[in-house]
Amino acid sequence: MMATAVQEYNQLTRFRNTLPRRLFSTDQLGPMYQTDVLTAIHKRYIQPNDSKNLRWLVYDVDRDTASYDWSDRGCPPPNLVATNLDNGHAHLFYGLEVPVWRQYGVKDKAFRYAAAIDVAMTKALDADPGYAKLIAKNPLRADAWNVQTYQRYSYDLPWMADYLDLAPYQDQRRNLPPVGLGRNCTLFDRLRLWAYRAIRQVWLSEDFWRYSVEVVAQGYNDFPNPLPYTEIKATAKSVGKWTWNNMSREGFNRWAEARRQKSMAVRRANSVVLFKKIQALAAENPEATQRELAALAECSQKTISNALRATI
Repeated sequence: MMATAVQEYNQLTRFRNTLPRRLFSTDQLGPMYQTDVLTAIHKRYIQPNDSKNLRWLVYDVDRDTASYDWSDRGCPPPNLVATNLDNGHAHLFYGLEVPVWRQYGVKDKAFRYAAAIDVAMTKALDADPGYAKLIAKNPLRADAWNVQTYQRYSYDLPWMADYLDLAPYQDQRRNLPPVGLGRNCTLFDRLRLWAYRAIRQVWLSEDFWRYSVEVVAQGYNDFPNPLPYTEIKATAKSVGKWTWNNMSREGFNRWAEARRQKSMAVRRANSVVLFKKIQALAAENPEATQRELAALAECSQKTISNALRATI
C-alpha cells in the first residue's frame, strides 16, 4: 500500500530528467570520466544518482531470469529494467518520488532507513552484494539493452518497506550489513566516532585535518566488497567538514558563544514576563510592601525592586 499519493510518470522520461548535469558514463566497463549529460545519455553505462541525492535504487541481478523473477520473490515491481540480451542479467531500477539526501556529515534517519531498505532488497532479490551502485546499464539505450517498464508510479520508502522484512535492521545502535548502502552507513558511523575523538588534538590546519580524515576513511573501507573512492571521498569530506566546524577548538568556541547568546536571550525573555507579572501585582495591590509583593510573586525582594524600576 502506498503511504502517500504519488504521481504517474513516463519513467524513462523521469530517468532522463533526474540525471546529474555532469556524471560518469562509459561504453566499456573500466576507467571512466565525467562528462556533460548530453554526452552521457548516449553511453551504454551511466551514473543514475548524483553525490547528494539518492533518486534511484538500482540492483545488479546476475541470472537469466533477472528481468521478471522479482515477482516470484515478493519484491515490488521495478520502474525500469535494463537486461543484457546475451545472458539475461539485468539492472532493476526503483525510482524515489522524493530523493533521499546523501549528506553523511549529519546523522540522517532517512538515509539510514533507505540503506536498510536497500540491504533488504538486495537480499530479497538475491542481487550482487558487491555492486558499487556508481553506474548502471543505461535504460535510455534501448538499442543496447532490452528495456522494460513495469511500475509507472515512483516509490516512497514506506511503500517499498511494505514488501520487505526490516526487523533485522531497525536497531540503529548496530551497523547494517556491509551490503549496498549499508556500507555507506557503516563507514560513516565508524569514521564519525573516530573524528569526534581525534578532533580534540591540535591540528595544523583544516586542510590537514580533512586529508587525515580521508586517509582514515580509506582504512575503514575494509569491506568484502569495498566502496568506490568517490563514496569514500564524499563521506570523508562531510565528516571532516562537520567536525571541524562544530567540534574543533575554533568550532567549539563558536558553538559556546552561540549557546551563551541563546541563553542570554532566554533569560531576558523570562525576565520580561516576570517583571510584567510583578508590575501587574503591584498595580492590583497598591498598598503592599515590596516584601509582601515578593511573597505573592514567589521571588526575592531585590527582583521586586528591579521590576518596579524597569521600563517595559
